[in-house]
Amino acid sequence: MIEVKNLSKQYDNEGVITPVLNGLSFVIKSGEFVSIMGPSGSGKSTLMHILGFLDHLSSGEYLFEGGDVSRLSDDSLANMRSLKVGFIFQQFNLLPKTSVLQNVILPLMYVPMPDADRLAKAKQAIEAVGLGHRLEYRSNQLSGGEKQRVAIARALVNNPSVIFADEPTGNLDSKSGAQIMKILYDLNDKAGHTIILVTHETYTAEHAKRILRIRDGEIVSDEAVASERRQMAVSGQLK
Repeated sequence: MIEVKNLSKQYDNEGVITPVLNGLSFVIKSGEFVSIMGPSGSGKSTLMHILGFLDHLSSGEYLFEGGDVSRLSDDSLANMRSLKVGFIFQQFNLLPKTSVLQNVILPLMYVPMPDADRLAKAKQAIEAVGLGHRLEYRSNQLSGGEKQRVAIARALVNNPSVIFADEPTGNLDSKSGAQIMKILYDLNDKAGHTIILVTHETYTAEHAKRILRIRDGEIVSDEAVASERRQMAVSGQLK
């Protein structure tokens, strides 16, 4: 699904060049659950933004589903975002005075389809995260864990090729965080969704099947997670 070849990213601030990513190469297959792990400032969020069509790379190649997206225009990247990916962020990014149903249905407003189909898809996604009883609640009436479930439903509603989760448990207590990670685990393990998770926590990262560790803009390791470690993470034994 994703192939990255010698990807680099740097920022130019009035002639001052700041390198962030340095020659990264890796492949992510359809159906994988991959954690991108590293300390603050390692470049992991920048990498996710590039993979999720939120930013441009500076050099190298990025192939998505076999097509080279390295040099796409901003408009083309926006189109890829709306059709191909779903995002889950640490800050939830929900509309605060809008119902759960309206928040989840929002991505479908840009897709041509009958209103009845939009409604059915949104309800199905909300049911998938266990919030069918909260359809008409406003997002500011929900707990942090419930808000993140709404964000997951919103990410799922378009049936994206890949779901990106950027520190999805960062604003949650440990119990709510564990529930969110169990949902992501099941979305991959039972439903087959491709998930790319950005985190700095080992316990969170080990819900994935594979961990890419980044330091100072470079990949320092790329290792599979043993199935027993994943099970221990899901059961809470790695906290």
